[in-house]
Amino acid sequence: MASVDRLERKERPPYIPTPDSQSYDEGTFKDLEKSLPVEKCADIPTLKDSTDVDDTPDGGLHAWLVLFGVSLFVYSISGYMSAWGVFQAYYENSILQDSSPSTIAWIGSIQQSFLYIPTLIFSRLLDMGYFRTMLTAASVVFIVATFLIAQCHVYWQFLLCQGLLTGVAAGVFSGPVIAILSQWFRKRRGLALGLYAAGASLGGTVLPITAKALIPTIGFPWTIRVIALIIMFGLVLGNLTIKQRRSSSLVKGSLFDFSPMRSHAFLVYCFAAFFVYLGYYSFTTYVAALAIKIGVSTSFSFYLVSICNACSGVSRITSGLTADKTGAMNLMIPFLTLSVVIYCVWPFAHAEVALVFISILYGVSIGPFASLFSSPVLDLGEKDQLGRRIGILMSMVGVAMLVGAPITGAVDKSRGPVAMGFYTGPMMLIGTILMAIVRHMKIKSKPSYWSKI
Repeated sequence: MASVDRLERKERPPYIPTPDSQSYDEGTFKDLEKSLPVEKCADIPTLKDSTDVDDTPDGGLHAWLVLFGVSLFVYSISGYMSAWGVFQAYYENSILQDSSPSTIAWIGSIQQSFLYIPTLIFSRLLDMGYFRTMLTAASVVFIVATFLIAQCHVYWQFLLCQGLLTGVAAGVFSGPVIAILSQWFRKRRGLALGLYAAGASLGGTVLPITAKALIPTIGFPWTIRVIALIIMFGLVLGNLTIKQRRSSSLVKGSLFDFSPMRSHAFLVYCFAAFFVYLGYYSFTTYVAALAIKIGVSTSFSFYLVSICNACSGVSRITSGLTADKTGAMNLMIPFLTLSVVIYCVWPFAHAEVALVFISILYGVSIGPFASLFSSPVLDLGEKDQLGRRIGILMSMVGVAMLVGAPITGAVDKSRGPVAMGFYTGPMMLIGTILMAIVRHMKIKSKPSYWSKI
């Protein structure tokens, strides 16, 4: 028996600590790796193996509640901003008729650009654990600023309340909320982003129709108050249902960190989104105003924005459902190419039927980009740099949104609508080409994964 015990002890493998042991460090595994034969090293667990486990829920009550809350936020915020074309046309023909279209467009451009420019800061604060404080404070500022629009009478007041205040408050939501959504969904990320983006289209469909119906009956001030109440309802429910996962990593460090830009693919993708957004909002900003100029009735022209947003909403949902199988960029690239063609054709549409057809096509073509443009970025770097990557992307996009519509308006005023179409179309074409380059770069590095991205 004693000899058997000695034999068992002799053949028993050496003790190998695991990451589940009570005490271990990286040096333990390195020393053990040196002491064992090469063929045994493959069995040694590592710290990296223990931390790379993907525990994203991809469903469940909490995840779907977060998606519901995020959709309410984007319905209230982005949906309201998607209705800017209605306000642009109304201001040109009433309250701010002494101002030029490009001057009025600065209100919407500032509002829409600040939806993204400050995300470089706010997404970093998300990584540092300040999400709940930012969300609550920004909700209050956005609601109060929207109510104040009803009291505005001169240009600088609209610029301050509708442009700057609502824009900065909205910037708190855009980047961090997408990052929060990615903490709850990975395999179903395309579906989640599609439903998220569809909320903006739903808001961009409902709110313009609401404004069109109420302004003639109760006046502009009370119309704004009704819209503010709708927004308040969505933001309150959103605050109650959105939460950051406890398991998500909180990253320490400086407020500004541009290290993700060392990735060439990520940097090129940021420039791709920049050029696309130079023309992205030009259609919904000017389609109603230009329709009025060519003789379309004011009452009908307002519905063009809603038609475009409604079709975009359907396209965003279907894109989200499809992207999980086909890949985000595989959808965005061909549909963005269609958007380029539409911009070149748009100036030649002079009848109501043609404008409706163009509005439907543009809504469908821009839907995949609107819902999925942030999806590839989530995989273009380390998990703990997610907030920083989204912040950098959104900030560059915000600059494009700030100057895009005013430049388009200036081109239209100086050279006419044909030149405007041939400016915005090529800008989006450059972005589409850069996106195709990013796809090619990543397929070369990881063919099995990026062939479906």
